[in-house]
Amino acid sequence: MLALAFLCGLLLAIRLADKEGIEADKVLDITIYVIISAIIGARFFYVVQFWSEFKGNLLEVFAIHHGGLVFYGGLILALFTLLWRTRVYNLSLIKVIDIATPPTALGYSLARIGCFLNGCCYGIETKFPLAVKFPHLPGLRHPTQLYASGIMFLAFLFLLFLWKRRKFEGQIFLSGLLLYSTYRFFIEFIRVGPRYALGLTLSQLVSIVIFGIALFVLVKRFKAI
Repeated sequence: MLALAFLCGLLLAIRLADKEGIEADKVLDITIYVIISAIIGARFFYVVQFWSEFKGNLLEVFAIHHGGLVFYGGLILALFTLLWRTRVYNLSLIKVIDIATPPTALGYSLARIGCFLNGCCYGIETKFPLAVKFPHLPGLRHPTQLYASGIMFLAFLFLLFLWKRRKFEGQIFLSGLLLYSTYRFFIEFIRVGPRYALGLTLSQLVSIVIFGIALFVLVKRFKAI
């Protein structure tokens, strides 16, 4: 599902980039670097967040096929990689990030189905009618992976709707950050994960920061129009 997510995201990115006058070979080159960096970043953040699972077996850190990726980690390293590759091709970073946002939402939606099939990133125990039984876990649980998949697919459709109606470069990316950080903050309440300050998860704390920054910049840009 992760491979399918990257493939569908790549095809959509090529289509959107073509409308902006960016050649497909440049999109392919950038995507390859972004995929590698995103996986490394996402895995690194997961290992840090769930270090207790790995300190007894360091080789498990590299067992990505067992599941365990954190989107924010992948996003952060992917953005640095985008900055590097766009400079190589003398492209507008903001324009490229806008192009990458809808494909990322689509890819995320597909990848979360893989999380469900793998049995990772699951929710807390519940009696909710949509609860499912994971073979390796006790009790019925929220299928937070499927919730995430459905929510982000709707976000993807909204971003496509917004694409032709955008008022400035960066609007699609900032809107994507607002949608993702909002969804991620609330779904963490029913998802299993270590808690930190104020009883919040690391992803919730990061979501608060990203939401605040994205909203501030978005409002400032609209006021400047």
